[in-house]
Amino acid sequence: MINAPSPTPEQNWTEEDPIDAEIDARVAQVNQDAGLPPERPARFGPMVTVALPMVIAGILLVMGMWMFVYPLFFG
Repeated sequence: MINAPSPTPEQNWTEEDPIDAEIDARVAQVNQDAGLPPERPARFGPMVTVALPMVIAGILLVMGMWMFVYPLFFG
C-alpha cells in the first residue's frame, strides 16, 4: 500500500472502533435472543490448521516420489 497513512504516536491503532463494538454487541444480542450459544474462541491456531496439513502433504509427496518415481530412473 503506497498511500497508506503512517501511524502516529497520538493515535491508538489497536483500539476497537466504537461502530464495530456496537455491531458486535448487537450480533451477540441477536444470537442470544435466538438461543444460540456465545461464540467460542478458535480451538486451533493457524499453525495447526494450515501449516500442519501442508507439512503432512509434503511428507506424503516425498514418500510417494521415492517409492514410485525413484525406481523408474535409478532402479
